[in-house]
Amino acid sequence: RQSADLLSFIAFISFRREGCFSPISPEACPLVQSFMCHNRTFILDGHVQLKTGLQTQERHLFLFTDLLVVAKSKSHSHFKLKCQARLCEMWTAFCTEEVCEGSTDPERSFVLGWPTTNCVANFRSAEQKETWLSFLQSRIREEKEKDYPKSIPLKIIAKDVGTCAYSKTLSVTNVDTANDVILMALQQLGINGSEKDYKLWVISGREDAPYPLIGHEYPFGIKMSHIRDAMPHGSKHCACPRQLQGSFLTEQLPQELQCQFVLKPSRLAVCQQLNDLSQKSFKRKRSIINWAFWRGPGTHLDNAPLSSTSAAPGKLFGLLLTAICEDDNLPKPLL
Repeated sequence: RQSADLLSFIAFISFRREGCFSPISPEACPLVQSFMCHNRTFILDGHVQLKTGLQTQERHLFLFTDLLVVAKSKSHSHFKLKCQARLCEMWTAFCTEEVCEGSTDPERSFVLGWPTTNCVANFRSAEQKETWLSFLQSRIREEKEKDYPKSIPLKIIAKDVGTCAYSKTLSVTNVDTANDVILMALQQLGINGSEKDYKLWVISGREDAPYPLIGHEYPFGIKMSHIRDAMPHGSKHCACPRQLQGSFLTEQLPQELQCQFVLKPSRLAVCQQLNDLSQKSFKRKRSIINWAFWRGPGTHLDNAPLSSTSAAPGKLFGLLLTAICEDDNLPKPLL
């Protein structure tokens, strides 16, 4: 461990010499000063590009022992706070293609996330990327070791699985990923499949619409973020408030601070169901694209006979609308 700390310190010094720090001492920055307290130490700062989807934002990161602060640079010494995240609720990953469009250099990028957010952090050099990744992973791991509690009850609702809805409350730890939770839920619910066949969705009072988890996120951290935000003002920024018990670990929270976890078939699984159905409905196999745009009466595709389910009211491609629609919206390719 001492060797790892020494290597981290050497990387820190090299990182600073590269000029990635602001021209003045970061500790003198008013934003940094506003976060300093007796049990929090400033560690690192630097410029980064944060990419989500097609959007790229120039940001400045400030790393503390228990907190990551994301800011927008206004001048060499003044920054506007954009967001902050507790390290015990954060994660890192390398699935950059799942988070942003376009090419990214894996030598300079990795996925950085916290509750309700996944983004690709793109640094100026491979050395800077490795330094930030090393510091973040080390601090996240240490903050999780200090985290309290280590596990919480998490209610999982299964939708569009079979003919009825199921729910199960699982005991989830602070190191269980979304994929781990999916596998636990499938086992508890007696459902066949793997984490590739299902997605875990989060319905949060903070967001306008539900959003799917990629798989590497920590549902524990997402739920605890909502719980901590429901704490009294003086304790909600604490990494491990001892008051986290009783009603705070249940759903007895204000609606805007609640979050639900919903298990649904993934798009890949639904497409497979559609493909299987299409092969049964036609004499010979067709591409799923041609089949999706075949409207039945009035359109003769290789003189194929109509499926007996094509004209079923309230159904599309022989499946219930609820089976292929997410949040009452048709899939984008159909729109």
